[in-house]
Amino acid sequence: MIDLGDPLSSLSAHLKHEGLLAPELTGVSGQRMSVPEATTIVGLAHSGGQSVTLAADRRASAGNRIVKDDMTKLFLADRYSAIGIAGAAGLGIEFARLFALELEHVEKIEGRALSHEGKIRRLGLLVRAHLQLAMQGLVAVPLLAGFDERAGTTRLHTFDATGGVYEERDCAAIGSGSDIARAVLESRRDLSACSQERAHALVLEALAAAARRDSATSGVRGEALPVLVEVDASGARFVSSERVSELVAGIA
Repeated sequence: MIDLGDPLSSLSAHLKHEGLLAPELTGVSGQRMSVPEATTIVGLAHSGGQSVTLAADRRASAGNRIVKDDMTKLFLADRYSAIGIAGAAGLGIEFARLFALELEHVEKIEGRALSHEGKIRRLGLLVRAHLQLAMQGLVAVPLLAGFDERAGTTRLHTFDATGGVYEERDCAAIGSGSDIARAVLESRRDLSACSQERAHALVLEALAAAARRDSATSGVRGEALPVLVEVDASGARFVSSERVSELVAGIA
């Protein structure tokens, strides 16, 4: 096991050291690859900070082409956390899968789950390891929601391409439609006090608004329904497609 200056053993670092993880890609400076990109993810903290709802549309695009209309951009990382990805789809999905594997590995080695602070640090390291690709235009960033057992509250974090971490108080959004989606959420009052049912409706309204101005976002009327994830003290779980369908029907 190689030393990354981290008190926790890193599964991904070990795999890379042993040649079992695909090496980082390198490209020619000034040349940009056209790859599928995932958009848009929104997150809303509600119920007095005890719960976070994540929502994602299903579209992946490459330039002016729609590549997929049923892409999954939200993943359950472990029992108490979920991750959304935006940007280069392949890299984002790798972040999500490797992050979940890291959390499972640490729990087996340490005999207990990683703290929320530890999860933030681990995900930041995974993102930073791909900085060279980001500088060449292949950027992917995650959004993390997790229940912090020590603090007794659910927390929401965004990341930049350098691995920088930013805690979001009420709402967050990443992806090409993020500015519009976040503006819609921030225009509503008392977000943290709203109920779970209201939060579900709000995040879908934010996706719908983003889709009206961002062609890379399918919103709520695409080929596949948006995906919602709820994170609270009971754990991280997907909202049923039946429930999402009911909510979408109520959006003009």
